[in-house]
Amino acid sequence: MKKVLSVVLASAMVLSLAACGGQQTAATTVAATEAATEAAATAGTDAATEAAKEETTAAEATADLKGKMMGVVTPAADHGFTAESIQHCEAEVKALAEKYGFDYKFMTAAESGEQSNAVETILALQPDVMILWPVTGDELRSAAQSVQDAGVPLIIYDRLIEGFEPTSWIMGDNDAIGEGAGKYFSEYFKEDLAAGEVGILEFKGDSSTVPMQRSNGFWNTADKNFKLIQDFSTDWSQQIAMEQMESFLNTKSVEEIESIKAIFTHDDEIVFGIVEALKNYNGPANINIKLISGVSGGEGFMDLFENSGLEGIDFMTYTFSPSMVRDAVGLGLKVLQGETLDSSYLIPTEMIDKTDYKEYMESDLYKIRYSL
Repeated sequence: MKKVLSVVLASAMVLSLAACGGQQTAATTVAATEAATEAAATAGTDAATEAAKEETTAAEATADLKGKMMGVVTPAADHGFTAESIQHCEAEVKALAEKYGFDYKFMTAAESGEQSNAVETILALQPDVMILWPVTGDELRSAAQSVQDAGVPLIIYDRLIEGFEPTSWIMGDNDAIGEGAGKYFSEYFKEDLAAGEVGILEFKGDSSTVPMQRSNGFWNTADKNFKLIQDFSTDWSQQIAMEQMESFLNTKSVEEIESIKAIFTHDDEIVFGIVEALKNYNGPANINIKLISGVSGGEGFMDLFENSGLEGIDFMTYTFSPSMVRDAVGLGLKVLQGETLDSSYLIPTEMIDKTDYKEYMESDLYKIRYSL
């Protein structure tokens, strides 16, 4: 930009001198013109040189990683979050492979056994780094160990394998999500809690380390007057969550139903199922729920702040973008480039509620999520 600007200024100088012909000699004008021409030529040469340097640097970066290979194994797209994550993951791998010239093998699998087979398939190709997003940690322990036994750097994403130390692991800050939600709920129901117990339902995702961290974080910070009436494991499914909530509303006593003022969930999609069940309920109990939480911060959840179809219920969620899997791929690239990784990386999270969701929707985080 500075070089282009210098050409413009030189041209402007020539025009200025020409306009002042009565005060400047022809020789001065000619000299200025020659100077401007030389400046423009120099700027053009410098720009061409810089462009050539950039092309050379890009070519060198590509050449440096030719012959290297990255292996990636993720769960299959069993719900919205994993579906979005897989899109972001594969897009990032492809983009980096094209830019830097390395090979890759990308595989998805719905079950732990299939994931173990995928790991073996990739190991046979002799990768230089492996990124593994386990379906469930414990069931992938043997496969993960085989990667390390083969001397391949291993990056674990999202779900921990308890008691196992990979080269590095990276995940969203699930403890912070649970702890933050516990504090938020406690402040929201401050007056109710001071007066006595507040009934709450908890809808978890599955049996992996992610729900464990979120649940433990919540109950470690939530006021002791929250009374857990029932908890559920949803497999991250909107449909299952809806059925579970419908069953609760149709089988529990009026007293139990009316005691529920809060619902703590582990995912936005779970919230969508609960909202549908509440909309469909026409039983004898009054619905006294005041607050429902989610995790993900997706577009659909933003609609709930003003268009949930439910009166008197507030919502809050935590950012947990599917696009953050790109960071795991980025760590794989660092390994291929010879860098040493830290043992762990936590991706920060942010609370979103009705006071700031519009601002969040203008953020880079939100825009990157929906960039595909």
